[in-house]
This record gives sequence, C-alpha cells and structure tokens, in this order.
Amino acid sequence: MEMHQVRYFLAAARRLNFTKAAEELRVAQPSLTRAIQKLEAELGGLLFRRERSNTHLTDLGRVMLPHLQASFTAAETAKNHALRLKKHDMGSLALGICMGSESNALTTLLRRLIRELASLDVSVEVAEAEIIERRLLAGEFDAAILAPVEPTHERFNLRLIHADELVVAFASDHRFSNYQSLELEALDGEPLVVRLGCRVEEALAGVMDVRGLTRNIRHRSNDSGWLVELVRNGFGCGIFPRSVAEAHALAFRKLDGVLIEQRTVLATVAGRRHSLAVATLLQHVGDVSATDIKVLAEGAPASRRESSGRAA
Repeated sequence: MEMHQVRYFLAAARRLNFTKAAEELRVAQPSLTRAIQKLEAELGGLLFRRERSNTHLTDLGRVMLPHLQASFTAAETAKNHALRLKKHDMGSLALGICMGSESNALTTLLRRLIRELASLDVSVEVAEAEIIERRLLAGEFDAAILAPVEPTHERFNLRLIHADELVVAFASDHRFSNYQSLELEALDGEPLVVRLGCRVEEALAGVMDVRGLTRNIRHRSNDSGWLVELVRNGFGCGIFPRSVAEAHALAFRKLDGVLIEQRTVLATVAGRRHSLAVATLLQHVGDVSATDIKVLAEGAPASRRESSGRAA
C-alpha cells in the first residue's frame, strides 16, 4: 500500500465523484482510478460502487475509511515534523532534574525556552542526583539540572542558573519567629522535615555531625509540595533555599554560620554535540567553574551570638 493510493482514496471518498476528486488532486482520472483499483486489490474487495452518477462507498470502503484516514494523517504529521527538524523549527529536550534543585529561576528559564522554541517537545524527569548524573553520562538526557555541593564529574560542563542562600523555614506560630536569624545549633534536636535525594541536605547532615548536633528527622519527602505543607502545618522545620520559602509564603529566618549555598546549575557533557534546545538553554545561563562548587566539610565557625535576637 502506497500513501498516494490512500490519498487518492480519501479524495474520492470525500467527493464521491472520481472526476472531481481527480481535479482536486490535479491528476488524470485514469491515474486515480488505477491507484484505487490497486488499493482494492491489496485490501481484497471493492471500496466504491459506481452506479452512473451515484458513486458511494461499499461496506468495505466505510470500514476502511477511518483507518486509512488515520494512517494518512500520521504519515503527514511525521513528514511535517521531519521538515521542521531539518529547518531547526522544532526539536526535543530530555531534561533530568535532581531532587532539591527546584527554583523560580529554573521555572523562568524553562518558560523562556518554550516561548522561544514554540514547537519544542520537552521531557522532564526528577530523580536522585546520582541517577540523573549517571543517565546524563549515558546519553539518556540532553542536559541536567543539578544542585552540587562538591566538584562534579570531570566530563560535565556546568553553567550557573541560580545561587540561593539557605534559610530555616517553620510554621508561623513557631518560637523561631521571635529571632532575627538562626544558627545551625538552634536546630539541635529540633524536629526536621528533610528533602530526600538532595545533596545540600547531605552536606548539612555532615556539618551537624561534625558539630555534634542531633539531627532529629521526623518526616522525609522528595516532593516539594509535601515538604512545604509539612512545614507550614508545624510538623517540623525545613532548611530550604530562600526563593522556595518566599514562593510558598513560609515563615523563615536566615541560616547563619554555614557556608553552603543552594546552587542550581545546568550540566551538559563535554564534547557532546548540542541540540538546538540545549544550545538555546546555554545562551541564557552563565559559566561556573566546577572548582567553585564545593562545601566546607566542617562548616563555618559558629558566629558570635547576639543578645538582641539571634537564636542560640
């Protein structure tokens, strides 16, 4: 079965007149008739019954019409997509996002990309950082959004999307609302809500361990929406990027004495050819050296407590 045969059949079914169908297609009527006859031979029966001026579909023709229409539409769609890709009018982007790397800056970046490449097909998967990095190296993702706190794989090229300070978020009636800022020591034994699969959480756990602080984890989730609601309803405090706390209107205070930032970066693999979508993404973000992505394992020295309002 050839697509021109299907196209001729659809025109004849629409017109129910071989002469008018041939004129619409701008082909000779004998050519249209031969094409339909070949199609009938392949399908094993007549598709049309021609009775003088009364041309109509047979039972077989009526049954085959929706199937042939669907096949023709699919073929035309595939051809148009191929042409757009050739002209760089369309493409796809497989993006991996590590847990804990959400930010308003990332949302703005993706919105700008989709607006610029209106016909872009975007696929987004969220998983733990190790999984995202492994799949990026394997070529399953075109690019990845990471939140590293230490040097990443040597093959990764990194571009900074957003850097955000960490804050302690809590319910509006929590005692922390009486302080101007908080040190990590204020969280010793405090019920916590933590982000699963987040490298920043892992780094904070290491700092608390070095300082001999008890990390009292009460609830865990890899979903930002759940974390926010758990904190809002008083089930524990969370250490979030400032932009996340602000976006969800959570009560929060700045976390002092810890030199850890939430850095959201766009990662690509060095030497790998970039698609149009990735190239466009790279135009909107800045450079960051892999050596700049680091955390002090023992944390910063505790700053001097002030009686004017900083929590002990």
